[in-house]
Amino acid sequence: MVTQEQKPSGNDALEEEISERGDSGQQLAGHYMGFGALLRRWRKAAGVTQYRTARALGMSERTYRKIERGAMPPRLSRTQCEALSELLRLDRDERHALLLYNVGSMLVPPSGSGQPELQQALRLLIDRQMPSPAYLCDQHWNILAFNTAMAEWWPWVMEPGANLIRWALTTPEARAQYQDWDKHASAYVKILKFAQATRPNDAELRRLIEDVKKDPDVRHVWETEHDMGETRDGHVFRMNVPTLDWETIEVVSHVLYPASMPDCRFVVITWIEGHGDDERDALGGVRDAWATMTANENDVATAQRHAQNRAAEDAATRWRREAATLAARMVVATADEAAALGSVFKDR
Repeated sequence: MVTQEQKPSGNDALEEEISERGDSGQQLAGHYMGFGALLRRWRKAAGVTQYRTARALGMSERTYRKIERGAMPPRLSRTQCEALSELLRLDRDERHALLLYNVGSMLVPPSGSGQPELQQALRLLIDRQMPSPAYLCDQHWNILAFNTAMAEWWPWVMEPGANLIRWALTTPEARAQYQDWDKHASAYVKILKFAQATRPNDAELRRLIEDVKKDPDVRHVWETEHDMGETRDGHVFRMNVPTLDWETIEVVSHVLYPASMPDCRFVVITWIEGHGDDERDALGGVRDAWATMTANENDVATAQRHAQNRAAEDAATRWRREAATLAARMVVATADEAAALGSVFKDR
C-alpha cells in the first residue's frame, strides 16, 4: 500500500535521467536555462530527489520536472520559498536569488488599464527575456514590472516609486554606472523635451521635468541642449555594472510598445560581446552615434498621430470586448430577435 508520505519504490536516478531526456535520448532544449536550471543545480547539490522537492512546493512531481526542463512556474509564495530554502539548505545569496525570481516581475498595471489576462501574458514575456534584463514602464518612465536579471543588475527598480528618468539623471549610482554620463544625460533630456512637445498638457510629465531640473547639472543640460529625441531604441553604450564586479560591458537597448498597453514601453537590455573599440561599437556602428541623433517637428507630429491611433485602437478593442461580454449575457426569445441584436452590434 502506498500512503501520501511514501513514493513507490524504483530507481530515482534512472527516473530523473529519463525525465531529463526526450524519446530520442537527446538533452532537452532549454534544460540548462533560467529558473529551472537554478533549481536543478541546488537540488543536485543538496542530494534531494525531484519528488521531495515537489512535495515541499506543494505540487506534483510531473509539474516540478517540467519546471526543471524550462517550463515557466507560477510565482512561488514566501512560504514555498522558505520551505525550499530549508530543504535544499540554501545559503544567504541563494535565498536572495530565489526571492528575486519570485518577486522580480510582479506586474503593476497602470491606472485605468484593463485586460488582466494580457497583463499576465506580458509579465510572462518579461520573464522569458532572461538572462537579458527587461522591464516595463509607463509613459512617465515609472517602472511597472521587471525580470530577475533587471533586479540583480539594477536593484533600484525594486524601490517604491522607481522611475528610470529620475534614477538616470539624479542619482550618484547612475553617474558611476553610465560611461560618459553627460552624453546619456543629454539623451534623456532630449527624450523629456520630445515628450513635452507631444504632450504639452501632461501634468505628471511637467512635475517630473521640474523635479529632475532641481539638480544643477541636469538644469545645465536642459538649458544647453536644444534638440529632441524620441526613444533610446537601438542605442549601443557602455556601462559599469556593480553586480559584475564593476566590469565595463557593452549593451544595446531595445524599446517596444505592447499593443495591449500602448502607452507603455517594453525594454530589453542585451549584453553584447564584440570587437568594439573607441571608434566602433560592438555591433560595428560608429561609437555613440545616438548622441548626435535628433528629432524634429515632423517627428513630433508623427508621434502625436501614432498616439491618437493607438488610443483609438485601444478604445475599439475595449468596446468590442465589452460588447461581447454584454451579448453573452443577453437572452432573447426568438431567432429573429437574436439576428436583429447581432446586426446592431455589427453596425457599431
